[in-house]
Parts: sequence; C-alpha cells; structure tokens
Amino acid sequence: MSVPNDVAQDDAAWAVAIFASRETPEELLTTLDATLVAAQKPTLIDILINGNGALAETFSKRLDSTATSGHAATVRVWSIDVGDKANAWNQYVHRIWSAGSSVFFMDGYVRPDPDALALLESGMMSAPGVLGATGIPRAGNSAARQRRQMLEKGGLHGNLYCLRSETVEAIKKTPFYLPLGIYRTDSILGAALKFNLDPAHNQWKPERVQVNPDAGWDTRAKNWWRLSDIKSQMKRILLQAKGDLENRAFRHSFAIRNLPLPELPRTASALVLNWAAACPEDARVIMRRNVFSGWALKKLKNPRDWGGANDAPRLVCTRALH
Repeated sequence: MSVPNDVAQDDAAWAVAIFASRETPEELLTTLDATLVAAQKPTLIDILINGNGALAETFSKRLDSTATSGHAATVRVWSIDVGDKANAWNQYVHRIWSAGSSVFFMDGYVRPDPDALALLESGMMSAPGVLGATGIPRAGNSAARQRRQMLEKGGLHGNLYCLRSETVEAIKKTPFYLPLGIYRTDSILGAALKFNLDPAHNQWKPERVQVNPDAGWDTRAKNWWRLSDIKSQMKRILLQAKGDLENRAFRHSFAIRNLPLPELPRTASALVLNWAAACPEDARVIMRRNVFSGWALKKLKNPRDWGGANDAPRLVCTRALH
C-alpha cells in the first residue's frame, strides 16, 4: 500500500531521505540547514523519525519558527512508530519515495559538505553500470581506517550515499527489503547492489558502488567525559559485535547459497540464527574472537516483537522552505 502523497513534487530533481530517532531538534535542524546548502537542484527532503513521535511533533513546530538558510526545497516530516532504521528505510523506499533522478540517504546527525550531493551524483552518473555512490568519513576515531578500507576494497557508508532512481525502482520491483532490526544496513545494501540485486544470477562486482573520496560530511565531536557519549560508545561496541554476525550471515546467504533477495529472512534475528545453525563452526570461531558476539547471539535468540512494522508512516507536516 502506498502512502497518500499530495505533494509528489514530480519536478524535484533530487530526493533526500534523512533518518532520525535519538537526535535533538537542534541537531536535526543543523543537519537540515547543511542539506539545504548542499541542495543545488530542486529537492524534496523527507525526514523520517522512527520510534520517537515526540521528536517528530517538536521538530515540526520548530520548522515553523526557525529561519533556515540555503536553497529552496520542500521538506516533509514523517513519524514511524517502530524504532528501527531498517524498517524506516523500507518504508521510505517502498511507500514514500516518488520523485528524484538521484536519491540521497543520510543520518540525522550528519552535516554534508556544500558540494557533497553534487559530487556523489556527478560521479555516479558519469560511470555506466554504477548503481550508487558513497562518500567517505573524515571525522571520528575510525575514520582513517574506514577511508583506507573503502578505497582499497569498496563499500557503502550509511552516513551518506546516493542511488540512481533506476536503482530504487529496481529495488521496489525485485522486491528487496532490509531485514528488520539489522545493524549493518549499509553493508547488506552494498552487497545487494554489488550483486546487481540478484545474487542467484550475477557475479559480485564492487565497482557497482562508486566510492567518492571527495564527498564528505561532518558530525558533532564526541567527548569522552560526556555521559551520553560514553553510553553511545558502549552501545556501539555491542552493536558492532551483532553486526559482525550479520555480515557473516548475509555473505553466506548471497555468496554461498545465492539466495534471491526476496527470499531473505524478514528479520536480522532469523537471518543470523539460520546462518549459525547452518555454519556452527564459523559461529563458534567468531564468538571465540569477540567476547561480545556471544551476548549478541543470545539476544538474537529472544527477538523483539515487530508488530506495527507494516503500519504506514504518518505525515506530520509539509513545509516549503525558501
């Protein structure tokens, strides 16, 4: 079922999806300002706030009273009851997206450079066979390592990337859905793109995702003495252990089993548990290497209730910003 779309903006050249959940209204406004500066073409910006209805309402009210800078754009704020980025991504691609020759995806705490969107699109469009393009982080403790890895081996970074409109149409037609609850949303999407959305019939080609080292972004600096940052880092360590299990699971599904994308399990829990059952020795090796992997696997055996994941997102407000 599609979401009613009274402001389809068929003339929009770009579409931008911003995923938010735990950001403050101020942080989200900073991201929006930076996006408006980078929006060098007619742009439809959808802000998808998942699992935080209060933020959706507060942020929408702030839009009425806060001056913004940059280019003109139409901004829509959506509230999605289920707090999960994968579900929000699925909702955007399959229910909300309707316009834009290029589709940009970014997190709610990311501030793209003024030329980042244009660089991603121009590089992607100049290379036939490329389905999407990604920027590379330059801030954070792991940024240097990630830059080296992505330039050497390829990859897709979830903070900021873009897809051709034809790619999004193909994702909808396949259909391909991110497993609910998955932490490595960018890794599994990147893998699907490198198999040209059909692991059963296509070879792995990293060049289908273009890595653009010139497309950058900033994020708020984290401080070791701030309690919220300490908690976020601890949570990230635990989630990364879960992500390592997910990576093994979808690699097994794509590269070994050649599983068609529509046959992927609906949830990350089912994806990982299926792999662990099929490859118990591999699972034991990972858990011996990382003490947190056992915790992650145990938690996946008690999956959350995904009731409400099929509920349509609610359009909270639409604003034409100039």
